[in-house]
Amino acid sequence: MRRTVSVFVAAVSLLFLSAGAALAAPPDNDEIANATLIGSLPFSDTVDTTEATTAPDDPNCVGQGPTVWYTYTPTEDQRLLADTFGSDYDTTLSAYVGSPGSLEQIACNDDSGGNVQSAILIEVEAGTTYYFMVGAFASGPGGTLVFNVDETELQLPDIDVTVDPIGSFDQKAGTATITGTVTCSEGADAFVRVSLSQRVGRFIVRGFGGTDVTCDGTTQEWSVQVFSRTGTFAGGRAEANVFAEACNELGCAVDEEQATVRLRGGRR
Repeated sequence: MRRTVSVFVAAVSLLFLSAGAALAAPPDNDEIANATLIGSLPFSDTVDTTEATTAPDDPNCVGQGPTVWYTYTPTEDQRLLADTFGSDYDTTLSAYVGSPGSLEQIACNDDSGGNVQSAILIEVEAGTTYYFMVGAFASGPGGTLVFNVDETELQLPDIDVTVDPIGSFDQKAGTATITGTVTCSEGADAFVRVSLSQRVGRFIVRGFGGTDVTCDGTTQEWSVQVFSRTGTFAGGRAEANVFAEACNELGCAVDEEQATVRLRGGRR
């Protein structure tokens, strides 16, 4: 009796395992050759990517992981916003032109809008075929994907930074102050970071500093106090590397300027 029951249980277990294996199949758009066609906009699709695979020739966008594919050929020039908002895993999203096996990446994003889902903004031309690949960050696991595409009037922010040729130093505090202007798109959040180096005698004095900027579409003045990490800034020439970044819900834009600044004045 025990032997008969054991054989019966094993047979039932094997049956369930076989059924489970049969159900564990990749999604239909697992391969680029079977990319889901985006026929009209707005477009939204929900798919389980837990059994999706990674093909040997899948491009890399902050990892690959389980990838699925979509394709779209517009009939007119458009600006598109594609995103994975609403998904329950850490996605990546990228866009390509070309043909399978010889794709050219035109956009790649990991995190957007302060979460682990992704968004890209691309300009598309009528008659050109575009491919969208959704993957997982650092080749992690998949999950429930929500993929959306629609036309948009939104755009990435613009930013432009300048550096004033004259700065100042405070010998007592050991700091320098660098100034300039920044122009960035209204509604974006911006940050200006300064790296400063100066030869004083036989030594190189180096320091860093930064400041936040509220973007309103106008040209604004910025001022950054640079704190030395290797000595004390003094009067004379210094080399400034200024990095400015502006971000909105779609992503970030950067501008960088290198300038020779003359430090003057300062308390003793």
